Amino acid sequence: MTQKEKENVDKLKEAMNKNNAVTFIYKNELKIVEPYLIGELYDKFKNHLFEGEWALRAWFLNGETSQKVDKKEGDRWRIYKLNEIDKITILDTKIFFYRPLYHKWDKNFKRIELFFDQPD
Repeated sequence: MTQKEKENVDKLKEAMNKNNAVTFIYKNELKIVEPYLIGELYDKFKNHLFEGEWALRAWFLNGETSQKVDKKEGDRWRIYKLNEIDKITILDTKIFFYRPLYHKWDKNFKRIELFFDQPD
């Protein structure tokens, strides 16, 4: 894990421990997301995910995206590689519940560092 990835993990862990949404820049696009899981990717999709890369599984709330949003259940789920995330800001917006199709043992990840667990 690179220094940048470690710093991003620390900031995202802080947000997740407080159940807060975050904003960041990803590939020059503003993203506002609910962070749900941090881990090391499993090489399941050899064409675009690479084993050993650290990533965030998040629910896209707002911002810039070329992917479809709200066309079908669960299409707001995104994977963001930690080494491509810049300028993380923790927001006051709280996460209170699981989003559709969330699974804390996400099969795209071979090792999970931290996951969102619904508050009591």
